[in-house]
Amino acid sequence: MSTQYITMGFEGAFYVGPRGGTSPDAVAMILAECIRNPKLTYSYSEVDATLRRHQGVKAYQKGLLDVTITFTLVNLKPRTADLALMLNSMLGRRQPITIIMLDEAGGEGIIGDFELFGGDKTEEDEDVQAWEITARPSAAGRKVQWYNGGA
Repeated sequence: MSTQYITMGFEGAFYVGPRGGTSPDAVAMILAECIRNPKLTYSYSEVDATLRRHQGVKAYQKGLLDVTITFTLVNLKPRTADLALMLNSMLGRRQPITIIMLDEAGGEGIIGDFELFGGDKTEEDEDVQAWEITARPSAAGRKVQWYNGGA
């Protein structure tokens, strides 16, 4: 019987860097500290693979993998390196960045190059200025892979 460890959101690690990053230890990678509420969606599309041999019971196969990351980017002053990198990527057309999202520091998660798509910007009364960001795999960069700490 394996032991299951439950981790809190703040125990995870979210790294950003210029396109082509290979590990969280790379010099250009930055631990993102100006984000909140990161969410990773890692899912496959459904392909209907029903044949006559299934005798009227639907059968499926996994199709294309879809990886999406959403988070809130908090725009504070003075600007930090991670904030500047993500704002430039969001506002620029051809500036994908590497994102490494691990379940806990040095643990497992995803690595790849992503395009940042800006969404709603909020400036609510007592809240800081924030952007809702959606990150999707970049056609111009490294494909998204599972990262297991170099093991």
